[in-house]
Amino acid sequence: MSEGASRRPLILLAEDDDDIRGIFEMILAERYEVLTAQTGEDALRIAAESRPDVVLLDWTLPDLLGDEVVARLRKFQPEGTRTPIVVVSGANSVDALAAKVGAIPCAKPCEIEQLVKAIEMALGRRPLEGHNRL
Repeated sequence: MSEGASRRPLILLAEDDDDIRGIFEMILAERYEVLTAQTGEDALRIAAESRPDVVLLDWTLPDLLGDEVVARLRKFQPEGTRTPIVVVSGANSVDALAAKVGAIPCAKPCEIEQLVKAIEMALGRRPLEGHNRL
């Protein structure tokens, strides 16, 4: 990348469902750099190594629940920084779960527009318009 060129935001997608992870990764890769994790432990390791701009977190991973992932993520972040988190979950209480950890909620199934809007909000940018359903 040349000096002065803007880099694409780095998104860490923590999702254990292979189909959902594959679809999200394929669609998001058009706009963002995407790393994926299938477990909470993998997500924490990748986050520590890569310092993503946003974490998309499925609340129920095989090894850890979302609140544990967020708590452990916050422990190793430099003081004064907080990686924005979007909780992507099929749980009826996704809004409450996200609020519990200071995250942005996005209920599954979701439309591309909803997911991109949540990511752009997490990045502090104005959401893009006109996307299709995931």
